[in-house]
Parts: sequence; C-alpha cells; structure tokens
Amino acid sequence: MSFSLADALKGVSELDTGREQIEYIRLNLIDSDANNFYQLSEIEGLADNISLCGLQQPIRVRKNPENPERFVIVSGHRRRAAVAMLAVEDPQRWQEISCIVERDAVSPSLQQLRLIYANSNTRKMTSAEISQQAEQVEKLLYQLKEEGYDFPGRMRDHVAEAVQVSKSKLARLKVIRENLAACWADAWKAGTIGESVAYNLSQLPRSWQVIIHTDWGDNASRL
Repeated sequence: MSFSLADALKGVSELDTGREQIEYIRLNLIDSDANNFYQLSEIEGLADNISLCGLQQPIRVRKNPENPERFVIVSGHRRRAAVAMLAVEDPQRWQEISCIVERDAVSPSLQQLRLIYANSNTRKMTSAEISQQAEQVEKLLYQLKEEGYDFPGRMRDHVAEAVQVSKSKLARLKVIRENLAACWADAWKAGTIGESVAYNLSQLPRSWQVIIHTDWGDNASRL
C-alpha cells in the first residue's frame, strides 16, 4: 500500500472549514486524547481571548470507539481547556463548543499522527517538545509500515515533513535526545537551557556533563 503523508493528513491543516459540518457538542461529552503529550500552557490568556472574540476555530474531534455517545479530541486540547475554564464562570454560555467531527475510519497510528500534525500547525513549541514530537512521529510511521503502508524515500524525510522542521534540526534534536545526560534533560525540557547549549553538552561524555552540572546546575541559564 503506497503511503502519501499529504493524503493521509488531508484536511487536518486546512483552516477553511466551510466544506465541513460544524457541530456544537457539550463540553462534558468531549474527552482528551490519552496519547496527547503536549502541555496545556497559557490557558488563561487563551480563555480571555475566546471570551472577547469567541472561538474562531472549531476543535476537531472523533467518535470515542469505546463509547459512541462521546468524543475524543483530535486537535484543540488547549481551546477545549480554555472554554472549560470559561464555563466555570458562565456555564450557560459555554456549555457547548463548536467542533468538526472526523468520520473517516483510520488506524490508531494514523489518528495519533494526525494529532501531532495538527498540533505542529497550531502550537509554538520548544525544541524539547519538537524533539518528542519527532520521536513519536518516527515510531508511528514505522507502525504504519508494519500495517502495510509503503514509504518511498527516507524515513527522516517523512518525519521532517510531518513536524515541519529541517532535517538538520531533526539531526541536532536526535543527538540531544539520545546523548544529553539525565541531569540536564529536565532543564532542557523546562527551557532553562536552550537548544544550542543542550546540543553542545550532548556532544560531551556524560561523565563530563555530570561534572558541569555539579558546578553550574543552579545557574544553568548562564550557560
């Protein structure tokens, strides 16, 4: 089965929802995707914006296979969380949220790939989040390959296309992910140290990284 990433993700990145049916679904019927690994950051600011301007872009959901009366978020975890915050103060106004319901049947691997692709289009992410995203994409693409999809070209080209970063950046992030000592990994994920510092550290032996962390750990941002 020949695989086209663009065809597989068709519609996920389209901002024009005019061809798709918008439905209003109660918040308490919408569940987060258990595979969503993105942080729900800056929700209060987003809630303020939605309160002032309304929800400009519907969230994307699919039917929950374990309970057909419920829905699972494909894209829009932050928007759903922001509307839920508003609903605490004004439940009558925010008891429902506008949604696009995806109805095509695809494998769990492809569903997760769509979630990642949608978030890469709508989120401003740290290099650590992009790295985690790339790792997930590569894993999912290999799973799809086992399901019978045929991938022309190199796998890293497909990963770069899905997460929308250059292949050179992917290579740097992989070095960090695989070689950065655990004592520095949390600082990188928290943004205390930047990508360039993390990359330089990851090229050192881990014993050296530990020594540097012992001396600089409390002042990591100065690196």
